[in-house]
Amino acid sequence: MSKFKSCCYLGVLAVSWVGVMAHGAVLSPTLTPNTSPNLLGTLHTPHTPPPVARTIITQSVESVPFQRVTSTPTPNAWARRLPEMTSGEGFISQQQNRQLGEWALRQIYHDAPLIDDPWLQYSLEQLCWQMNASVRREAPLALVVINEPQINAFAVPSGLIGLNVGLLDKARNIDELASVLAHEIAHVSQRHFEQRSDEKNKQLATQVGGLLAGLLAAKVSDGDAGAAVMIGTQTISANQIAAFSRAQEREADRVGMQIMAQTGYDVRAMPSFFALLNQQHPMPTKRLIPSFVMSHPLTAERLSEATDRARAYGATTTTQQKTADYATRNALFDQVQWRARYLAKLTNRAELIQAVNNNARNLQNANGARLALVMSYLDTREYAAASHVLAPLQPMIANLSDPLAVMVAASLDERQGDVRAALDRLTRLSRLLPERRDVKYALADVYLRQAPSRTNAQAVMDLMLPISRQYPTDLHVWQNLTQASEQLSKLSTGSQQTLYQANTLRYRAQVEYWHNDLTQAVTSLNQAKRLAQTLPSTQAAPVLASINQQAERVQAAHRFKPS
Repeated sequence: MSKFKSCCYLGVLAVSWVGVMAHGAVLSPTLTPNTSPNLLGTLHTPHTPPPVARTIITQSVESVPFQRVTSTPTPNAWARRLPEMTSGEGFISQQQNRQLGEWALRQIYHDAPLIDDPWLQYSLEQLCWQMNASVRREAPLALVVINEPQINAFAVPSGLIGLNVGLLDKARNIDELASVLAHEIAHVSQRHFEQRSDEKNKQLATQVGGLLAGLLAAKVSDGDAGAAVMIGTQTISANQIAAFSRAQEREADRVGMQIMAQTGYDVRAMPSFFALLNQQHPMPTKRLIPSFVMSHPLTAERLSEATDRARAYGATTTTQQKTADYATRNALFDQVQWRARYLAKLTNRAELIQAVNNNARNLQNANGARLALVMSYLDTREYAAASHVLAPLQPMIANLSDPLAVMVAASLDERQGDVRAALDRLTRLSRLLPERRDVKYALADVYLRQAPSRTNAQAVMDLMLPISRQYPTDLHVWQNLTQASEQLSKLSTGSQQTLYQANTLRYRAQVEYWHNDLTQAVTSLNQAKRLAQTLPSTQAAPVLASINQQAERVQAAHRFKPS
């Protein structure tokens, strides 16, 4: 089965997901015969007014009955339920931005093939978050890496940033990667996705929304159904789309270059990389495959203007390139690129060996292929070969100066049965770099892979609970908390066991919420509430408060209709 074989995500994803399928059905809250509010409600067509009453619970989810979904809808069925684009005011509120971003993130967690690697995630976040801080006061919502080989990136209001692994594979240096991400951040900072008073914008939303539906259909049809949907949406004139977006693209270029200059990147990489994309990925003629070039039209005039603008930054960026910080960034980029290629299976053993040999004398700034080769050997249980390849990096590992090398060394320790050494390495690294949640995830994963024990499970809880408060959109933290809490419940008795069981269900509801399974999230919360109500009042009160808060969030997610 193909995963998103025919398509990739678009830079205008925010508009795309709010404009799909005018003839589908959407969910609306209804009242059940006993007048209790039904959280997930029943299906209504967009042309049928929903019931007037919209009672909202504020105390608990126990009073919220719902109709269970008896089967998982196909991507086509999911696409038919997407709400249609509606007219609205020129700008939407910050709260609506947040809701839209979370709505989009839930769809991505549910449907998209993601690269789930905490180190890669953290490294890319640091790059994006630094650039975002130069133009926006609001922190970004999240960053996701899509396991797709096409070169692409997108941004959604509230600062949800996404990029295809193909961008990491094809970028030639850190500046080219930064140029694409800065361009996307500029779209968000300039609120391009929220300016939708023009009729052409509605057309654009319809087209890109159709492409999303085709993308979902391609998951189960090897691309054929996806192409059929995309063919229908391509009836809108490409000239109309380009004419509408040309001014915004130029502004995103200009602001993106300012972001790059302010954060120490070479702005000349933007027009050169975009020109390369335009040459290597022209508009398809037979297969309607969207790409960064399609969603960000590259006219000769725009490229010339961007090149002239970048030239004005030349002297400054040349100086910046000579700094130690710039060398460190490029060393990190080398690790990011080879790690992404390894995880996405875009490289092979022979290519990794060749890259290692080419960079044998540049271990400080080009060890990404070496670390990926070690992981490749670990996958096939060739531990002696892995140790041999890793040996030149032992000084960096010993002094904890290279976090990824330390984490790879810990993986080798664990695979060879020396769990204590793996935990010791990661614990020392975490103490040295307490802000890095990727290290904490690596540490927690080692604990969870061992035989269940109260000590190990509690260690995971202690690592993950602070992260859950700081990064509530991170799916990984809720999955780890669910597993650790479940282990503790099985190792406990009495009211303590009940407490862990209730918390396990709460954490599981978070996983279900972010996977966009709102029905099951309500089920888990109802079960958690019933358990919490049997606890002594001092234990029950904080758990019930958390359950109620989660229930309100699920309800808000259900009520939200992108518009």
